[in-house]
Amino acid sequence: MSFLRLGRNGTLVERKAAVLRHNTTGAVRPSPRQFATKASPMASHEPFEEETLPGYEAEEFYPVHIGEKLNARYEVLGKLGYGASATAWLCRDLKAKERVAIKIYDKMSSQHANREQEAYDLLTKVTRDGPLHHHVRQLLDSFRVTRSDAADPHLCLVHQPLHTSLYSFQRFGGVARPLPESLAKSIIRYILEALDFLHTDAGITHCDIKLSNLMLQIEDMSVLDDFERAEQEAPCARKVVGDTRTIYATRRFQNAKGHAYGPPILCDLGEARIGSSHQYEEIQPEVYKAPEILMQLDRWDHSVDIWNLACVVWDMIEVDHLFDGYDDEGYHNNGVHMREMVNLLGRPPRDFLSRSPHTWRLFDQEGNWKGRTPLAPVSLEARIQSLSGDSKTGFADFLSSMLCWLPDDRKTAGALLRHPWLEEA
Repeated sequence: MSFLRLGRNGTLVERKAAVLRHNTTGAVRPSPRQFATKASPMASHEPFEEETLPGYEAEEFYPVHIGEKLNARYEVLGKLGYGASATAWLCRDLKAKERVAIKIYDKMSSQHANREQEAYDLLTKVTRDGPLHHHVRQLLDSFRVTRSDAADPHLCLVHQPLHTSLYSFQRFGGVARPLPESLAKSIIRYILEALDFLHTDAGITHCDIKLSNLMLQIEDMSVLDDFERAEQEAPCARKVVGDTRTIYATRRFQNAKGHAYGPPILCDLGEARIGSSHQYEEIQPEVYKAPEILMQLDRWDHSVDIWNLACVVWDMIEVDHLFDGYDDEGYHNNGVHMREMVNLLGRPPRDFLSRSPHTWRLFDQEGNWKGRTPLAPVSLEARIQSLSGDSKTGFADFLSSMLCWLPDDRKTAGALLRHPWLEEA
């Protein structure tokens, strides 16, 4: 039985998951197919797929070709997507006879690649009774590939294929919708269990929690067959660049039959940090930054993930961001961001302000706001529009236990799993 379903009218409906499945790769035919060559050509002068990324440099990306075999084991079936640091591909594991997803890092992102590899190296040494570590995407294999005309290798990470991100799921039909409270609670439990495992057992801070890094498992295995068949019958559009590079269009998995999707998994450890405490550095997506990062306090710890998660949970239920932080010119501004936080949470305690080298810019000696734009205080409960009554009060209390100025005051992931709002049916 599926974890959740998308109703015919676009509503999101939770379904109880009977078993959390870990082997979602799906069996494949033992003999490789011949790959089609007819495809829609793209105009050579038009930026396409990863070429549209700011600062794109072709030589930094490994030139994957559909049909090639990576590491003499993984046959490329089609492109799943691309980002600033990597491309992703659906492949057939010729040894294990199953489909896998392979993330191929570009050379510019060696720092991200090294962080993710180090995090997975640590996770392979960490064990815990029960399946909780499976709420974090597992690494099946890793290897490196090198272009024939270059010396620097590209890191390749092999994972189970996943269906869609929670960001995309929330926007099925083209419109972002608040997740139903019961469904949001189920998803939050999975994420908190994943964070409890990372923080407590592995000593890892994720640092990059967002809806696009929360992926839903594949419940309907036929989507893998459909993907492969579609590439055979109607090859994706592609752009041939020179003699060695072809840029392929991303192919999405079809919607699951019966609109059934599996439980969420926390993905992408490219920004993860190992250790319980760290000196200040720039981390986290801009709108989800914890106040100690905005104000550049001397140290930060696992609790930045708790703040980050509170903001993502808000996105699930209210859709709009809790904090925006962008100024009138469209740039993220730490001062604007801090003003939004003070409006909602009140002024920070002295213990917090005394640890920042930038306090003088925004606060006077008494800790009062002195920014150029006056405050406009509003309560957290007043901001909540999608819930009412006890649900609204409970949700506000849940968020308040995460949105604390002082990192030590924020509840841990394990403690949040026992919060009354989350435990209510």
